[in-house]
Amino acid sequence: MKKITSIFKGNHTSYIGAHRGASTYCPENTMSAFKKAVELKADMLELDVQLTKDGEVIVYHDFFLNKRTNGEGYVHQQSLADIRKLDAGSWFSEEFAGERIPTFEEVLAWSKDKIWINIELKQLEHLHEPLAKKVVELVEHYRMEDQVQVMSFNHASLVEARRYNKKVLCGAISASRLINPIEYLRSIQAQILNVPIIHLSPSLVESLHNHGFYVHGSMSDDPFVWRTILEWGIDAMDTNFPDVMIEERAKFYAERGIHK
Repeated sequence: MKKITSIFKGNHTSYIGAHRGASTYCPENTMSAFKKAVELKADMLELDVQLTKDGEVIVYHDFFLNKRTNGEGYVHQQSLADIRKLDAGSWFSEEFAGERIPTFEEVLAWSKDKIWINIELKQLEHLHEPLAKKVVELVEHYRMEDQVQVMSFNHASLVEARRYNKKVLCGAISASRLINPIEYLRSIQAQILNVPIIHLSPSLVESLHNHGFYVHGSMSDDPFVWRTILEWGIDAMDTNFPDVMIEERAKFYAERGIHK
């Protein structure tokens, strides 16, 4: 299979990530959602990972199983074998009844040389989980260091990931405005700032780019937000409607005579 271009490199466009897969059309963080995202020609998959009781990495967002499966309790209190028995699709639609929670390894094996992946570490700090280490080890095993970025609200996890592998790009997610984002990113050896539009400006995007950083505009389903940060030269944004935002991007570039 042909190797894809390293993440964020290539034709210098602003990239669209399918938030938890094509989660408007399929149950989030499932193989159906990821396959649909590829079908819709999303540039990236955004997904969430956490550990089971027996230390296996699964793809699932919530720490509780109640909302998105027919199970109950915390993910970290269940074994992989028990989690794999759960129905992760019926809550969305009967069409997806029987959909399973995928393992991270399953997603990596399927996506290799197919699509970029944004991996959000869902770390429970008080449990001292080796999530970052296990994620990096699996990425290394599949030789996908150039195909992924690791991101988290838990920036200590990013420092840990960088300690294990310097090739994997790391993105610091923040719901708050950082006082000095450039110095902060340097201090934790991250390469990407991931914040919503309310914490961005054209000058900040330009400054981050000038200092060698990438800028991720978090997640939005609003075409106006997408067009605004396209004007600012953003590197990526996640959305639940990748097909809609891809069409908006094409219109935006066409209006300006830009060929990507």
